[in-house]
Amino acid sequence: MKRILLLALMAGLLTACGNEDGSTNEESTETDGEQNASQETAEEQDQKEETEETAKSAADASEIIDEAISAWGDTSSYEARQTFTISSEDTQTVVRTITTQSEQDEVKIEVDNGSNVITHYVIDGDHFTYQDGSINPEKENIDMTGSTYGEIIKKLESFKEGKASNTDAGYEIRYPIESAEDASLFLDDEILSSLDDANSLNGLITLHFNDEYQYTGGKLTLTVETEGREINLISNIDLSRIGDIEVIEKPKNM
Repeated sequence: MKRILLLALMAGLLTACGNEDGSTNEESTETDGEQNASQETAEEQDQKEETEETAKSAADASEIIDEAISAWGDTSSYEARQTFTISSEDTQTVVRTITTQSEQDEVKIEVDNGSNVITHYVIDGDHFTYQDGSINPEKENIDMTGSTYGEIIKKLESFKEGKASNTDAGYEIRYPIESAEDASLFLDDEILSSLDDANSLNGLITLHFNDEYQYTGGKLTLTVETEGREINLISNIDLSRIGDIEVIEKPKNM
């Protein structure tokens, strides 16, 4: 830009020396005015882009969750891989699960507690388990209400007061845990009920979204003090294949 302005000034001086009627000075003034206007327009454009970028960065948790529900609220299928760790003093328990939900409302839940693996299937409302090559009908039904992807992200509405930020992949929401209810999305009913007698608990939930507002996973860290003991809970979950699972894989004869 400096080089362009310098050349314009030199051209104006040379022309002024070759004309004595003063007309060139007027033309030079007009040229300088046009260039100043052009420079002001460029600065205005830069300011506009900075304002738009700031607005994007300022997107809050409520807006992110509303966008996720609007875009993906009708989606059923997904695969969720979760690792759940409970540690207290010298003991530690790790449970890994893989949950697969199809577009046909079929659900498969593989549970690995470190010593054995058992897979649960819910098909047309019927509950089966599969272990060591054997299929076993179960009398106890599993309530899968709220298990579709769309129903899961609708439950995220309770985190609208969290703090949002941009990431390389999309967005992140951080939400401090102040009660067992805050952690209900990551913990089952049995664990939640065990927290009722806790003297204190505190932790953090982190939710991840990609740039298409898909909820792609999260993390829970929770410290609980009860009966003089400190218990630490960590839950990591990753979601993939969103909307891409027509049916789940089943053992033969099921």
